[in-house]
Amino acid sequence: MIQRYLWTLAAVFCLGGSSLAQNDPGGASAAGMAHTGLNQTDVWSLFHNPAGSAEIEAFTAGVFYENRFLVDGLAYGGFGAAMSLGTGTIGVKYSNFGYDVYRESQIGATYAMKLTDRLSAGVGLNYHAVRIDAEDYGKTGAVSAEAGLRIQLSQKVFAAAHVSNITRSQLNEYDDERLPTRLGVGLGYQMADEVLLVGEVVKDIDHDPSFRAGIEYRPVKILFLRMGASSGNELLAFGLGLQFESFRFDLATTYGTALGYSPQVSLTYRPEGE
Repeated sequence: MIQRYLWTLAAVFCLGGSSLAQNDPGGASAAGMAHTGLNQTDVWSLFHNPAGSAEIEAFTAGVFYENRFLVDGLAYGGFGAAMSLGTGTIGVKYSNFGYDVYRESQIGATYAMKLTDRLSAGVGLNYHAVRIDAEDYGKTGAVSAEAGLRIQLSQKVFAAAHVSNITRSQLNEYDDERLPTRLGVGLGYQMADEVLLVGEVVKDIDHDPSFRAGIEYRPVKILFLRMGASSGNELLAFGLGLQFESFRFDLATTYGTALGYSPQVSLTYRPEGE
């Protein structure tokens, strides 16, 4: 137990003191491309940029699990679901990180709608909880808001922007500890039917910006191959996806020079043809 606690503290230090559970949102499809998820339009957009969920027309859901840094006890998992109301799309999400001594969790609700044929917007409200089961510590929580945009610039080019914790919500008065506030912008280019290129810049207002890029190649209908790189913690990423009618299975791993590998798996349900 002490070893896992020390690993958690070391991980927080190496990641600049930011929340581990919020550092990289869930979904193995984006993880395989260095977490470039701002332009996603499936259920994983709930975790990256809710504006993308405006493209969802029928009920869709997903679950994910990650073993962060291959350390026993540093489990990160969650689920999301979204459905269209006609005028817009509502979504719910939940994620949990940690073990019996240290735990972070987040639950949220989102709403997205198309403002025009090309422009979508989304907002979200999240409750964050942190618990440290040790002497002189305890638990705390805070509510934060997020917002995003996604625009189709042309038939093959699209862009997105997202900001998390607009409210600059505070977790603890001691040392003015606040939830991370991040601003991200991204571009996507559908170079061909089987090749997708994505790039993003993400800036935590308290840290240097991170530059991310990824590529997805679909050689056959059922198979996705992915890779990516990020300047944040010198991260590399690899992944693959398998499409089975309405279900997609994704597997990815990221590698950071500071703390090593973080494999992730996710399962997505999306009605065929949606």
